[in-house]
Amino acid sequence: MTDKRFKITVIVLDALAVIGIFTLKSIAKFMIDYFPECYFWGNYGIECPSCGGTRCVFKFFGSDFAESFSLHPLFFLAIVYMIVLFVFMNLSLFGLKFARRVVNIMASWQAVVGFAVCYFAFGIYRIVQMFI
Repeated sequence: MTDKRFKITVIVLDALAVIGIFTLKSIAKFMIDYFPECYFWGNYGIECPSCGGTRCVFKFFGSDFAESFSLHPLFFLAIVYMIVLFVFMNLSLFGLKFARRVVNIMASWQAVVGFAVCYFAFGIYRIVQMFI
């Protein structure tokens, strides 16, 4: 990605983050009121790999970090991962080469696939623990 395109991308992400933070409560209310119940939980009584994720996000942005972590530890870590990535993307705008290298590593396909594998492995582990 060229430097100019990268800078535009970071600025757009900054704007979306600010809008998201200011509208989080209304988004949360919409999600609680209109999103359907988890299919697996509603029909089979078992948690899917992402059960607790929405509540985790709400607790995290409500500054209840311990409860957020207990609801879904990997969802909590994904939020922290995105915040760190966001910070380093903004730092790289100031010409810090170290920050740009960190962004390249964190946003690589290997990192994303690795996190996805860990996420689903943890989800399967949670389901297996329900039956033990």
